[in-house]
Amino acid sequence: MSGDAFQIHFHPKLGVVIYDPVAQMGLAREQMRLFKIGAMGASTFVRDIVSKDLGACGDEQSRQNAAAVSAYRTARTGRRKPYCEHCRRHFGSVDFTVCGDCSSIRCTCGTCSCASSSRRRKAA
Repeated sequence: MSGDAFQIHFHPKLGVVIYDPVAQMGLAREQMRLFKIGAMGASTFVRDIVSKDLGACGDEQSRQNAAAVSAYRTARTGRRKPYCEHCRRHFGSVDFTVCGDCSSIRCTCGTCSCASSSRRRKAA
């Protein structure tokens, strides 16, 4: 996990979370987007409130959540384009989830790699 650009932390209320610098796009300075391992989804939080309680993720927690972190890593690196092919939103600028079926990023519009090419919006 040491070669990742993202950082894994533990928060007492949110559980194990991932802070990914790429996912901070379009946020105000006082906000931060964290990927919650338990929910397999990203959410936006007030930086001052959440960051004060972020701590190191212990070895046991890392082992227990290794599969979920791997799924996030796969979704993050496996996408063909950095934006949703349906709504054109950049994945770094939206709260997203990871699809359990295809292990790809699911945009807030509901589109992921499971969607067939006929359902995707055609490029202009």
